[in-house]
Amino acid sequence: MERTLRGESEAFLQFLQSERRLSPRTVESYGDLLKHLTVKLNAAFPEVVSFADVTPEALRFMQRFLHYTKEGAPRASSSVAHDLYALSSLFKFLVREGVLSHNLIDDIKVPRVKKPLPRVVSLSEIKELLKSAATTPKEKRDVAMAALTFASGLRVSELVSLRLNSLSWSEETVRVVGKGNKERLVPVGKVALELIRDYLAVRDSFAPKDDALFVSRLGRGMSTRAAEYALDALVRRAGLNLDISPHKLRHSFATELVSGGADLRAVQEMLGHSSLAATQVYTHVNLERLKEIYHKAHPRANLESS
Repeated sequence: MERTLRGESEAFLQFLQSERRLSPRTVESYGDLLKHLTVKLNAAFPEVVSFADVTPEALRFMQRFLHYTKEGAPRASSSVAHDLYALSSLFKFLVREGVLSHNLIDDIKVPRVKKPLPRVVSLSEIKELLKSAATTPKEKRDVAMAALTFASGLRVSELVSLRLNSLSWSEETVRVVGKGNKERLVPVGKVALELIRDYLAVRDSFAPKDDALFVSRLGRGMSTRAAEYALDALVRRAGLNLDISPHKLRHSFATELVSGGADLRAVQEMLGHSSLAATQVYTHVNLERLKEIYHKAHPRANLESS
């Protein structure tokens, strides 16, 4: 490895490509970042030949480089965090190669990334989607999948993993195996159950080869991508101008529960969240919805103060 900023960067990119086997696109994005950074670093600190020569002043320069655009505007915290992760990977590699004694990122304050509130689909939009005409077996399957996703808040990976015996018709529940192979029981609404019955009546037309609840045209369990495509097709057939995904239906499920006064612990259990913190975001979503309703409905909400 050539002990220069460029040489160390190229050795790292080669490591990502040959040993880590990252995608060419990822390697290219890391390469663009390092090329731009090393050029700026060389110009500002000619004495910094290798990353081992980085001084506290040079490190502060690198931090400013990551936090601001060329025009001086602050960059999004998510973009900064992404680039810091790339640099941290480089420094870990250089520690392994004996170039650095420690990861220089440990000396930089990493910004806290603000998680965006999940986008949801309105109840009226979901009703429009589910009442769309379904005549073919594929259409009945797609409507049933959308209905169950919204009714029980399933992850798309959980949805396509369901088996025929996952549903309890008498208890009106579905048994779900989620992250960490953890099993949970989630209620299923009567509307969703009725639509699933309609689909099961024509399931044999897919010539099923296993006991997957939702099967593809090849008769086997669907992939997550196929389920996403099926929902897209359902939206188009319904003639709706909506951006809907299985994940948004899951968010909508949780939001409707919280809006209706459901206990957060119960929502956490139904969603399969390992911690309550992940579920608490829906209290913020509900607050935003309440604010929107308030500003639309309250006669004085938008009056200027006199």
